[in-house]
Amino acid sequence: MRTHKHLMVLAVAGAVGVLSACGPTEEEATEVDQAQDGTQQVTVGALPIYSTGALHLGIDQGFFADEGVEVDVQNVPNPAGAMAALQGGEVQFAYTPATPMLTALSEGIDLKVVAAADGYRDDAYETWVEAGQEPEDSPDDTAVLVGEGSDISSPADLEGKTVAVPARKAQMEVTIASSVTQDGGDPSAVEWIALSFQDMNSALKEGRVDAVGQVTPFIEQAVEQQGAQIIDFPAIGLFREGAVGLWVTSTEVAEQNPDAVEGFKNAINQSNGYANDNLDTALQQASDISQIPVDVLKKGKPPYWPTDVATAEIERAADVMVELGYLDEVPELEDLVVE
Repeated sequence: MRTHKHLMVLAVAGAVGVLSACGPTEEEATEVDQAQDGTQQVTVGALPIYSTGALHLGIDQGFFADEGVEVDVQNVPNPAGAMAALQGGEVQFAYTPATPMLTALSEGIDLKVVAAADGYRDDAYETWVEAGQEPEDSPDDTAVLVGEGSDISSPADLEGKTVAVPARKAQMEVTIASSVTQDGGDPSAVEWIALSFQDMNSALKEGRVDAVGQVTPFIEQAVEQQGAQIIDFPAIGLFREGAVGLWVTSTEVAEQNPDAVEGFKNAINQSNGYANDNLDTALQQASDISQIPVDVLKKGKPPYWPTDVATAEIERAADVMVELGYLDEVPELEDLVVE
């Protein structure tokens, strides 16, 4: 969730409990099945978003088969569902944005980062700044929107205003809070409320909220159909470059199945590179998964799939979360990324 980068969110809250309620035992949860030919059989908890387009593209191109890995993709409704499936043993790998992963680490959940699921090109933020920070040049597919004719013109103006985010204290709220702080405002003075992406635009149009933290393609729809105004691109200001969405596993899976984890990592990195080089094909995959027409996806910012993960990128986000009060301290990040 680039934030996500959540082109579609299925709000099925009950699925989180269902996924973990009937899971296997702890021993079974860490096992990776192996076929007679030696192929490692793994299950991946993925969201119906564009990030997963690269995963499916890699499966179709045979990158995972070349690494001796057979992937079964299990769709989950949201990042919380993916994490629940990982903890419950239904999957060996799961998608999560960086900030909820950091929250999970701070709560004692043992995770390993295997590969990037989505993010920004190297020097993405600096390149945008050097180009004058023109909205049309922003690499960010998240935005803060206000209604037509609003007197809110910058993140600091959100003090005392009602701002909708998809979930409280999650990635969108953290990125907007960071923007408010950078602009000289106080994010604790913002009245945050949770709304689904699908409901945000109507709430903004009807004046039930003053601003929304929105994503592609809903950004483009709000601007084109109701005259909404973009006042900020919050995610790029926090993450700057590199991985934002991540493929993670548990420490137990990583330790007990190093060949499967290494194969999955290699195949994902190759898939990401292929998706970057074949964007139209990757967007078609994303359209098939998300059920959003390709022409709508193409109106948003071009996606990017990093081919590696640097611990410094995750640490930068953790430092901001501590500064804003979303974390008490930076979790232990040494050896977090599978090398």
